[in-house]
Amino acid sequence: MDYSATIATPVAPELVGRQIVDDLALWWSTRVDRGADGFTVRFNNSHATFAFDPGATQDRFAWTCTDAHMIMDGVDDVAEWKGTRLIWQITPSDGGSMVTLTHQGLGPHIACFDICQRGWQRFFEISLRDHLNGASAQPETSRPAA
Repeated sequence: MDYSATIATPVAPELVGRQIVDDLALWWSTRVDRGADGFTVRFNNSHATFAFDPGATQDRFAWTCTDAHMIMDGVDDVAEWKGTRLIWQITPSDGGSMVTLTHQGLGPHIACFDICQRGWQRFFEISLRDHLNGASAQPETSRPAA
């Protein structure tokens, strides 16, 4: 079973997707390198690169991890995220939107599951939710170790 969670926001569905994509540095990590076809997000000495999947709509889009170097205690394979996908689904709700994130490929069968699930709880379930709801988000701000 892949990681999946849903958050609620008062933001209209037609605006949510843009805020997720355009504001990565405000809710996920302050170290985001953007390109026309994707982005790289950095944490300490770790990084993950995502390509924007074709066929995106304002209510459903996905990103495929094309490169990963995620350094975590107890996890030997630093490239575990490579080939996984972040699938975003935005649905209208009373007074706003429901946002579901599924990290396809992030399940109990990979070593980083517990650590990465806690990461998504922090960055998606709390930081992005707070950002969308007008509260102070908590993106990753760490810098590489010297």
